[in-house]
Amino acid sequence: MMKRLAATAVLCLITFAGPALAQAPYPIGFWTTGDGGEQLLVEGTQCSFAAVGGVQVAGDCTWESTSRGGILSIWYPMPLGPAAVRYNVVWIDDTTISVFGDIFYRRQ
Repeated sequence: MMKRLAATAVLCLITFAGPALAQAPYPIGFWTTGDGGEQLLVEGTQCSFAAVGGVQVAGDCTWESTSRGGILSIWYPMPLGPAAVRYNVVWIDDTTISVFGDIFYRRQ
């Protein structure tokens, strides 16, 4: 009886788990805001982010994908070891992304 109940529970979980969500692609390319004030360069495992008159980060990067975007982490050297700056990226369409709400366009 317990085996039958366990098998039924597993079958219900498989049936009602729903379809797997597709994962968003890595945002490879050169991206800028409309006025060019912010720039993001993603080249495989090397990335850089620059804001005019502000933040500039460059180094190795990783991508943690979600269904609509992901987290782009740029790792840079620090005296006690590497540190990461993480950027929330959401795909809008094939040539447009949002990074923390700022709209970036692919410039290739």
